[in-house]
Amino acid sequence: MLLLLDDARDHEQLRPLLPGSADCGVILTGRTRLPGLSARAHVDLEVFAADEALELLRQVVGGARVADEPAAAVELVELCGGLPLAVRIVAARLAARPRWALARLVAALTDERHRIDRLRAGNLAVTTVFEHGYRQLNGVQAYAFRTLAPFTWPTIALDAAAAALGLGREDAEEVLESLVDAALLESPRPGRYRYHELLRNYAEQRLVDRGRPPVAARLLRFLLSGAVAAFQWAVPGDPAGTTFAVEHASRFADLPEARAWLVREFDGIAHTIGVALRSAADPALLGAAADLLVACSAFGRDVPSARLASVAREVAEAAELAGDDRAAGRARFVCGNVALQATRLDEAREHTTRAAEACRRADDTVILRQTCNDLGVIALFQQRHADAVRSFDQALVLARHLGHRSGALATALNAALARLRNGDAAEAVAICDEELRALRDAPDSHGAAHALGIRGRALHELGRHEEALATYGECLELCRTARLPRQEAMTRYRRADTLRAVGRLDEALAQARSAVAHLETARDGERDRAYALEVLARTEAELGDRAAAAEHAARAYELLSSLGLPEAAELREFRDRVRSGD
Repeated sequence: MLLLLDDARDHEQLRPLLPGSADCGVILTGRTRLPGLSARAHVDLEVFAADEALELLRQVVGGARVADEPAAAVELVELCGGLPLAVRIVAARLAARPRWALARLVAALTDERHRIDRLRAGNLAVTTVFEHGYRQLNGVQAYAFRTLAPFTWPTIALDAAAAALGLGREDAEEVLESLVDAALLESPRPGRYRYHELLRNYAEQRLVDRGRPPVAARLLRFLLSGAVAAFQWAVPGDPAGTTFAVEHASRFADLPEARAWLVREFDGIAHTIGVALRSAADPALLGAAADLLVACSAFGRDVPSARLASVAREVAEAAELAGDDRAAGRARFVCGNVALQATRLDEAREHTTRAAEACRRADDTVILRQTCNDLGVIALFQQRHADAVRSFDQALVLARHLGHRSGALATALNAALARLRNGDAAEAVAICDEELRALRDAPDSHGAAHALGIRGRALHELGRHEEALATYGECLELCRTARLPRQEAMTRYRRADTLRAVGRLDEALAQARSAVAHLETARDGERDRAYALEVLARTEAELGDRAAAAEHAARAYELLSSLGLPEAAELREFRDRVRSGD
């Protein structure tokens, strides 16, 4: 005999029904797991795949209606989260209303606040099934189920969940695993948890709002602790690392581990900040949120920059409304920095200017130094060289006041470049020589290569080409020894320009081609690739290869134009002259 025991609750219910004969088999179904049951196989039924959900919809409402609104049909089953009962309910509602468009029900289910209540048809209701499981929970389990729902997206790590709940790691794991056994939580991999979207909606309906702010505070502090530890691996010695409003311990063995943690947790960080802002929480959370964003910005190339900027703007606007200049300045700095990295220069200038103003009011000198430096970089890109000199000089004063040696070096070299472009190449050489002397006591290969590169450019502008070539040669040797391929490529196209100026065109061509070849594959290397292509094009034009020169000039122009850089206009004129044969 084969027995089918459907919707089993627990072992006590099953014990008198299980046969004792080896000739009998049992198929058992239930909403909760019964791990202690002796069974040949345990099978977890997944939610419907999209094609399975659409097939059920077609069978109930008719293939013609689904074919008439294919996009709405897909969105409808997505709103059901693939849950078979939910798909069955929406299909039943549509079947009973043959004149309804599928899009009408889609619109009704889009609002998350009411979605779970609208998944009802006759005596079928998703809430009834969820309620059955929820009523079996004890107080701690029910609290965890409700409390974590707003913060768990897309998943949450065990340590983060423990911090949010105010529990020890072992106690939190026991509670969360019991929710997995009750099929109210999922564990896609060890140590991480998630909700089915409809279960999240159900849990949030049962959440007591006044309990959300302390949970948000605990979770933000935990995430900030990790982000600050990661930040200190990414930018060791940066004084910002001592200004974050959190006590922390270094939890990472090295930079790759720190980066991996922050990348893995970033979606949860962004989501948690958004929930905290919308929960009418303690205004003090604004400071933690702003610090968290600054820490994440150190990994700007590893996290989604658009998402980072979007959350930073939310924090900035909330902080400005609350009159919190420190949080507003830090959040605006992140907005400006993201825009600068994307060379959206006008946007970057607006955010960074507002950041600097807020930082001055809050006496936040650490972030003020960074905003002044960024304002200088923006001015350089926009060819406002005198403004760049002033901004870099302000940043340099602050860096020296803070004792930030690496920041002072970077800003001093930026100031040298600004003076070079402002027509004071001799002063640029003097600054580079001073910094190179200082670097003998505190070796910094990256800083020394940067200083040598600017020195070579300044000597080129002064017409001291042989000295420039010697400086570039020293820089190339350093780049090869220290394994700095990006700076090596930049030095090659600058050296190619000097070789072109002294008539050594074949050598210039080889150097420019080498630079372009490397920068074609460099991450975020569009600007330097454009400059290398320009030097290559000008060299080819002087060698008489106008076809190649026109092609490379056109590519350089497209890159500079896409970045919104002013140099594009001059390059367009050169491209047009080459094409016309002038």
